[in-house]
Amino acid sequence: MMLPAVEMYERMIRQRRAAVLKILDGLNADALNWQLLSNETNSLYVLAVHLLGAERGWIHERVGGRKIERDRAAEFRSKGEDVAALRAQYASVERETKEILERLTESEMDVLRDDGKKDKFTYRYCILHIIDHYAEHVGQMALTRQLWENRTERPNEI
Repeated sequence: MMLPAVEMYERMIRQRRAAVLKILDGLNADALNWQLLSNETNSLYVLAVHLLGAERGWIHERVGGRKIERDRAAEFRSKGEDVAALRAQYASVERETKEILERLTESEMDVLRDDGKKDKFTYRYCILHIIDHYAEHVGQMALTRQLWENRTERPNEI
């Protein structure tokens, strides 16, 4: 049984993942890979892939103790053809995150740890960081989608 606070955190992460997929819903490759300011901004696809990488790094590796291969720089070069592959990746990450979070005990949540890569952290910090990270990028993604949808109506204003 998941700890009550962790259950709430897991629900918040799940809601943010759902928000990402809702923003991407119905978009084609042009929309997924569109960048407002050429190489100075991130596409919707890039942000969606980056969020998966971040969750895997912070939750699966740091909290779950699993070795993951992550190329953060490659996340920001990602391009995609459709949302189907992302949906499958999001479902897989969701299952693994839930499995990791279900095993946490109260005594583990606030122990200060050091993985040699980042500053010291607690499991609670890692989970809250991902919630915050999703929230930041979901806002960017919502705005990017709005700009994509309105780019042809007022092309000189964007």
